[in-house]
Amino acid sequence: MPLVPKAIVLLNKITEKRDGKGYLFTRNGERITARQVAYVLEKYAERTGHIRKSSHKIRKTVASNLNAEAVPLDEIRELLGHSDLQTTLAYIYNPLTEEETYERIKKAL
Repeated sequence: MPLVPKAIVLLNKITEKRDGKGYLFTRNGERITARQVAYVLEKYAERTGHIRKSSHKIRKTVASNLNAEAVPLDEIRELLGHSDLQTTLAYIYNPLTEEETYERIKKAL
């Protein structure tokens, strides 16, 4: 996934605090697994009152938001690492409100 400027700024702040050493996600100086990262994200969402989403649901949200912003489907497929476009299409839902959807339909027609 390409990093947007805001993400680059945040990642630079994190790595500055670590003097550019080690992994981004660590515990006691050791890298943590993908499952542990997912667990931390879920717990953080719970504690801060945000909607709890699995890393899989986050992938669906990213794919759907990219689609809503008219990123070509084949690019979304590649970003998600899918070989089959049908798999990518199964990830995509409409993240827009009813009003936003209606406004886009009006604009298109």
